[in-house]
Amino acid sequence: MAATITAPLWVTVAVVLVLLPAVAIAMQAVIRRLFPAIRRRRHNSVAGYMLAVVGVIYAVTAGFIIANQWENYTSVRNDTHTEAFTLAGVAEASRVMGPAEQQVIVRDVIAYNRAVVNWWPQPNHSPALTDDVEDRILDHLIATVSDSTPTNDGQRAFVNQAIQNLMTVDAQNDRRLHLATETHLETPLFVLILVSSAVTITFCLLFGLENQWLHFVMVGAVAFAIGSNLMLILLLDRPLSGLMPISPGPYQAVIADLQRYHTG
Repeated sequence: MAATITAPLWVTVAVVLVLLPAVAIAMQAVIRRLFPAIRRRRHNSVAGYMLAVVGVIYAVTAGFIIANQWENYTSVRNDTHTEAFTLAGVAEASRVMGPAEQQVIVRDVIAYNRAVVNWWPQPNHSPALTDDVEDRILDHLIATVSDSTPTNDGQRAFVNQAIQNLMTVDAQNDRRLHLATETHLETPLFVLILVSSAVTITFCLLFGLENQWLHFVMVGAVAFAIGSNLMLILLLDRPLSGLMPISPGPYQAVIADLQRYHTG
C-alpha cells in the first residue's frame, strides 16, 4: 500500500474524486445502452432491497476501517507531541541542578529535536529505520542526569523524574522509527474495502431508473462518496510517511522556545 506522488495533495484528491464518479457514470451509460431492460425497472424491488443491504454492509465496513485509521493517526500524532514536550519539560526543570548542568541538558534537548527534524520523512523518500544521532544524544542525556549528584530534595526529585521521562522518550523514539515504515491497514482489510466498494457501485449500476440523468446523478454521488472513503483511508494509512504526513512542528517549536529563552 505504499504510495508515491509528485503532484500536490489537493490535486491528487481532486483527480481521484472526479475520476471515480466519471468512470461510474460512463459505465452506467454503457449498461443502459447495452441492456435496455434496466430502464423498464422490472427488477427494481429486488435490486432496491439488495442495494439497501449492500449499502448498510459497506457503511459499517468503511466506518470501522476509517475510525480505526483515524484513531491510529491521532495516536501517532499525540506521541510526537509527547516525545517533543516531555524533553522540553526535562530541559525546563533542569534549572534546579544549576546553570552549568542545565546548559548541557538544554543543549542536548535542542540537538535531539534537531536530529528528529532532520530525520523526518520527506516526500518520495523512505524514512530511515534507525537514527544513530538520536540514540547518541539520548544516551548522553541519560548519562548526564544519572551521573548528577543531587544535594537537596528538589534535585533528587528532578533526577528521578527526569530519568523516567527520558526512558519514556527512548521508547517513543523506537516506536516512531518503527511506525514510520509500517502500513497500518492490513492487506486483507484493504482488499475487503475495495471489494465492498465495487459491489456497492455495481448494485447502483443495476438499479434501474427511467430518467437516465437522475440515474447518472445517483451513481455519480455514490461513487463520489465511496471515492472519498477510499481516499480518506489512504491519507490516514501512514501517519509519518504517507500521503498526509504528520508535521514535525512540535519538535521545531521546542527548538525555538529553548533557543529563545536559554541560548539567547
